[in-house]
Amino acid sequence: MTTSTDVSSDLDPDAKLRCSDWARAAALSPIGTSGSYAGYLLVEIPLPWPRDAGETAEGAALGPLIGSLRYRLQAVVPADPAAGPRERRVILHARRPGETGFSGYRRFESRIGESLTLAVGGLIAAAASESPSELESPAVDVLVCTHGTRDSCCGRRGASLAVQLAESGLCAGENLWRTSHLGGHRFAPTFLVLPQGTVWGFADADLVTRVVHQAGDFADAAGSYRGCPGLDGPQVQALEVEVLRRVGWSLLETERTGSFDGTHAQLTWQEGGQTVAWTGEVRPGRTIPAPGCMEPASSTGKSETEWVVTAVHRRSDTPY
Repeated sequence: MTTSTDVSSDLDPDAKLRCSDWARAAALSPIGTSGSYAGYLLVEIPLPWPRDAGETAEGAALGPLIGSLRYRLQAVVPADPAAGPRERRVILHARRPGETGFSGYRRFESRIGESLTLAVGGLIAAAASESPSELESPAVDVLVCTHGTRDSCCGRRGASLAVQLAESGLCAGENLWRTSHLGGHRFAPTFLVLPQGTVWGFADADLVTRVVHQAGDFADAAGSYRGCPGLDGPQVQALEVEVLRRVGWSLLETERTGSFDGTHAQLTWQEGGQTVAWTGEVRPGRTIPAPGCMEPASSTGKSETEWVVTAVHRRSDTPY
């Protein structure tokens, strides 16, 4: 049964709250908020950015190319501020063609060169083919949302985290990017790891390090997991985090398939030539009236609904 909890009643109704402070006070669960995407297109675009990356000149030009492909555009701050427009990079993380399960995206990279649309068109064509491509460029991209014109929590908390990571060298060996809106600014700082395809909230430098290196017990990071955008639907994402608690980080390297039938979600994969299947009942949990960012606690024009997963079990006819 869905229940409503008025967290704002415990707060000063006239106090203007940052949405991420409110989410922490409410102990709001982030699972199921990653969205689902066939891929991510990273484009080096100098600051400042408007509220929506699609409103940049680059975003407007690329919209017709990627809109129907379910690729999400992410503006990223150029790694080399001195690089001219031709030398800026575009990176595409895309699902494998014909893939039914998900075990991570394929990564392609190019310079913009003479034409941004031609460069991106080349990446899209390479991603649509199962054949190897000279544009494939394996690497890990860690994207921290610092999009202050979209939300002040990301501009404040996200930018601080990005600076800390850059100065500490904790992401040495990976590409660390300041990026545009990743959704879920109430969970700021938020970050995305590609090509793994995991989205996280309530981040700090320790969490980023643990996620990137898959260190320690996954259960210790589970409360910050927003979900895998390679899996369709928040219900499947909600089941996945419960399976991850039991199986561990290795599941993220496994080609897994999810489904949801209205009350029950299922996650399956192949192991040792046999099918492993986990199921669980997934229903809406708390529905919490939520104030907008930097609005009084009494201003609750929208609400947040969490997902509750029960009866999680491995199907009895599958090995484990």
